[in-house]
Amino acid sequence: MVDIVAPDGLAGASIDVAAPDPDAEAVTLWAGPPGWATRAEAVFTARTPSHLIAALADPTPVIRSRTTLHPRLAGRAQLAPVEPPKPAVPTPLDVRRAAAARRPTVLPTSSARRWTTSTPPPPAHPAARPGLRR
Repeated sequence: MVDIVAPDGLAGASIDVAAPDPDAEAVTLWAGPPGWATRAEAVFTARTPSHLIAALADPTPVIRSRTTLHPRLAGRAQLAPVEPPKPAVPTPLDVRRAAAARRPTVLPTSSARRWTTSTPPPPAHPAARPGLRR
């Protein structure tokens, strides 16, 4: 078993170099102080491709909200406000919003049929008289 621990003791890896079974837990990556809900762990078997394990160990900072951090971790984290970059290409939602902004808010009178709420009088038929029909 090979254990690698960061100088501050908040991250490490355990590698079982003598695992006889390919499905046995061979690599464990961990970060954070010991304890439930404060330490993140990822366990891999010997069959896990090494590039997937390396991707998890990427040191690029991860965006987290202060409210999602355990209080013990928040004191150890370097928190900085981050604004997401503006997309270079407009998203489909941006295209719809721009089209809606160009669209007139009221239809022109020539394209909208006018309706009324009043009832028109019945048509007058001089030959029609109320009474018995034959």
